[in-house]
Amino acid sequence: MKSLESELPSEQWVSERSQYLGGSDVGTILGENPYSTPLQLWMRKQGLLPPIENTPILKFGHFFESILAMHFEDVTGFKTRQVNKTFVHSEHDFLRANIDRQVLAGDKLESTAVLELKTTTSHRLKALDGESPKSWILQVQHYLGITGYDIGIILAYERDTCRFHDPVIIERDDDLIINNMNTLIQWWQTHMVGGKRPDPINGEDALILYPDSSDGKTMEVTPAGYSLYQELVKVRERKSDLEAMEEDLKTKLKVRLGDAERMVLAGKDLISWKSSSQNRLDTKSFREARPKLYRQYTKSTTTRRFTVK
Repeated sequence: MKSLESELPSEQWVSERSQYLGGSDVGTILGENPYSTPLQLWMRKQGLLPPIENTPILKFGHFFESILAMHFEDVTGFKTRQVNKTFVHSEHDFLRANIDRQVLAGDKLESTAVLELKTTTSHRLKALDGESPKSWILQVQHYLGITGYDIGIILAYERDTCRFHDPVIIERDDDLIINNMNTLIQWWQTHMVGGKRPDPINGEDALILYPDSSDGKTMEVTPAGYSLYQELVKVRERKSDLEAMEEDLKTKLKVRLGDAERMVLAGKDLISWKSSSQNRLDTKSFREARPKLYRQYTKSTTTRRFTVK
């Protein structure tokens, strides 16, 4: 693959990213990113949404990369190198890879590898039973496809527990790479070249497209719309029955727990029911006692509430 030098100022780098698909975009397009959708990605690349804000968490991740790389070298004995260039697909220049580090070939490593450095939380990994998020795997496979390397390594650090995870080795999967790249090519040609807007897939997408309602406006339902309405009513009925079953089972288990905090099986936690204390602002009393101060710090927001009659 050819490479493209990219020591760009941050604003120019953000603008440049709208011209291609990088590793962090792969999970979004393939539906494996819980933090973004294909529609939101498309709107950002089209300039219809602002770029993702450079939050303190993102800044920390960028700052901590060098420390993660040093830790990786300490625990593995491998040498790494920061790469100040963008790798570009030989046939489709909109498919690119900005890797965190190269792991240099040596006595213990036959060929150069990709090192992907991640900062995350224990809660996210615990929800996945300690496995790497699929979006990370897809990102590394994308990098392997663009660079031509055979091995990728992920090193993760938990911000909330200050825990370094063991490096995870990802072997090149050519079938997965080909399938994913075909999907990315089709997505780019359809939505970026063809200009077709991706379909919304969740409530956040719908609110981005239609943030405000027109006062007093109504619409007569179409047959297709009424069919969706009927299906939603049936789903809500089933959901109500399942929620009632869930509450009944939870109550029975709480009775079995009694004053115990945990229910275990061979030492493994199954259920916890612990007492906890919370401090909350009594807004009603505050409003009555300090009405002027309450109005001073009251912020008006507008949203759209979806109700089913």
